[in-house]
Amino acid sequence: AEYGELEDGELEDLQLAEALQEIQLEEVFSLEDLRKDFTYSTEDLEIHTGEVLVERKSYFQAHVSRVHSKADVSGVLRKLLENPKISAATHNILAYRYTDEAGRCNEDYEDDGEAKAGGRLLELLQLMGVQDLLVVVSRWFGGVLLGPSRFKCINNIARDTILSSGLHTDQHHTSGKRKKRKGK
Repeated sequence: AEYGELEDGELEDLQLAEALQEIQLEEVFSLEDLRKDFTYSTEDLEIHTGEVLVERKSYFQAHVSRVHSKADVSGVLRKLLENPKISAATHNILAYRYTDEAGRCNEDYEDDGEAKAGGRLLELLQLMGVQDLLVVVSRWFGGVLLGPSRFKCINNIARDTILSSGLHTDQHHTSGKRKKRKGK
C-alpha cells in the first residue's frame, strides 16, 4: 500500500493496523482480565500494576518495581513476560533509573518498537526525580493510529501508576507545576 508522509512510528502503526484488521483485541483477552489488580513478588522484587487506560481501541497499562541493579531490571522483565497478556502486548516500553553501590546513577530505556516512547518515559522519571525504579508500559494496539497522543497516554499511565504504587519517594515533586525562577 502507498502511505505518503507519516510521522515517526505512524507507518509501523499503519502496517500493524492492516495486519491486525481481522483480529479483535477482545479475542486475545478481555478488558476485565487486564483490570484485575495483581502484585508479583520474586524474592525482594515487587511489581505493582496500574489501571488500564483505553484510548481509541488501544489499551495501556503500566507496571512499576523498585530496582537496585541491572539484574533486578532483568528479573522484573522476566517475571512480567511470564504473564501471557503482557507478553502478547504489541509494545512493552520501559525506562529505569537506579543508583549503584558506587553511587553512580544508571538509567536506560527501551522503545520496543514504539519509536521515541522509551526516551520520553525516561524523561518522565527524571522530571519526577524518581530513583531506584523501573517502569514498563504495555500497549496493546487496537487498530487506530493515535499519532503523538500515544506519548501522552504512555506517560500519564506511567505517572499515575508510579504515584499510586507508593514507590515514589521524591520530596521536590509536587503537582507537576514548576516554580518560576526570579529574573526569568
